[in-house]
Amino acid sequence: MEASTRGLLPGRWSAWGTDPRAVLYWWRWLKLSRVRSFLSDRFGWPEYLKPFMEKPLPAGLGWTVTLGSILVLLFIVQAATGMFLAMYYNPSPEHAYRSIEFIMGEVTLGPILRGVHHWGAGAMVIILLIHMMDSFFSGAFKNPREMTWVFGVFLLLLILGFGFTGYLLPWDQKAYWATVVGTNIPRDLPIVGRWTTRVLLGGDTVSGLTLTRFYAIHTLMLPAATALSIAAHIYLVRIHGISSPPSKTEPPSEAVQEDSGYHFFPEHLSRASVVFTAVFCIIFILAVFAEVPKDDVAGTIDPDYLPRPEWYYMWLFQLLTFFSGRAEVIGSLLIPIFGIFLLFAVPFISRSPARHPKDRPLATAVGVTFLVGIVYLGVVGTANSRPYGRMIRIPDRTLTQSEQSGLQLFADRECAYCHHILGSGGRREGPDLSNVTAKDRTRKWLVDFIRNPQEASPWSIMPKYDLSAAQLEALSDFVMALDFGKYPPKTVSREDAMRGKVQ
Repeated sequence: MEASTRGLLPGRWSAWGTDPRAVLYWWRWLKLSRVRSFLSDRFGWPEYLKPFMEKPLPAGLGWTVTLGSILVLLFIVQAATGMFLAMYYNPSPEHAYRSIEFIMGEVTLGPILRGVHHWGAGAMVIILLIHMMDSFFSGAFKNPREMTWVFGVFLLLLILGFGFTGYLLPWDQKAYWATVVGTNIPRDLPIVGRWTTRVLLGGDTVSGLTLTRFYAIHTLMLPAATALSIAAHIYLVRIHGISSPPSKTEPPSEAVQEDSGYHFFPEHLSRASVVFTAVFCIIFILAVFAEVPKDDVAGTIDPDYLPRPEWYYMWLFQLLTFFSGRAEVIGSLLIPIFGIFLLFAVPFISRSPARHPKDRPLATAVGVTFLVGIVYLGVVGTANSRPYGRMIRIPDRTLTQSEQSGLQLFADRECAYCHHILGSGGRREGPDLSNVTAKDRTRKWLVDFIRNPQEASPWSIMPKYDLSAAQLEALSDFVMALDFGKYPPKTVSREDAMRGKVQ
């Protein structure tokens, strides 16, 4: 009996002999084997899941290959935190702002979960942009992966759609005014423009209907569309594989070495787990220690408030400033639509099999130019969206009546829109006024320059101001008083300057 059954039992039987513990071990092993076999058969592990998980990948792949997996995991994080926030959020103008305050102040772990949701959204945009840039410069979009790239562009637009619909939900000043600007952009479209804007708004203006529509789009339509696009993208990656790293010296090859030792599981997932852990730790630290931006509730009267979008829309915000009147449609619609069209057309424009950036100098130059342009517009737009003129540097002494009148004019005419004083307070488009005395300018020169800047300097972009002779002299006296070599500076608020309470 013992000899006949010994070969049928696990290896430990031979070591334990007839030890009763071996019988118990055998029984547990048999039950687990049956469970494994049952699950394996029911879920199709041998035929479907195992080939998918253990698929060999090209050798020499860098860490950027993990970005796609990171995006999927971040989407899951966003969905989980979004469902939690939805339990406490009320999408109505009367309660939306208060529900955010309730989440931040009363709900256990509410600030952390909202912080993870907020900073995770920005992380998704950053990682998706890096992923697309890596695919573009490495030529990973080329035959046969054209549709993989197309679905990647769809995902980019969906993620940006999440951002556009999501920042209305807090119902603060930024949410309200950024939505007003954004929803009015389609109005310039021929024939369907006004209809599109009304559909987005649910009427003619931003209202409760707009909030509920954006909430439904943000929590129902976009997640469903994103999940389907991710599934299609993964399917295409599974069918066509991950492209091998481009080589300058060797012709492109799609062959995968079976003995490369790098598979989707466990090598790729292990590497992706390391990157995701690092990314999530950064998001979590920001959620704990960095405050989620928050403005006053929508409808608060603030004449100095400057509407501005999220950072990933800042390039468009700045682009709109270059066009005015009827030409606004160029910056608001024509250029963005043309850019989106180019993104979709990228894999169909160049049919050359060359993938290395050095073998595609024109495509590389276009990509770098596009990237530099977006970054430049974003940086300039961010700088221009900062508050300006709220604090003014003046010499720490008693100002004369004329100098004080000039300070009031400086604040009232918003000279800080262009001019710094001692490197702060303005936007640096014009010269720093604390340098005027160092240049040995005279009071008469300042009066003449302010009256007609182009007559004094044909290259000046400063506009003419309709000021009386007394106002010109007072403003010149104030600028001449900014001699900080004689007196230390002190800071006063714009409101105090307007009221003359600076002494």
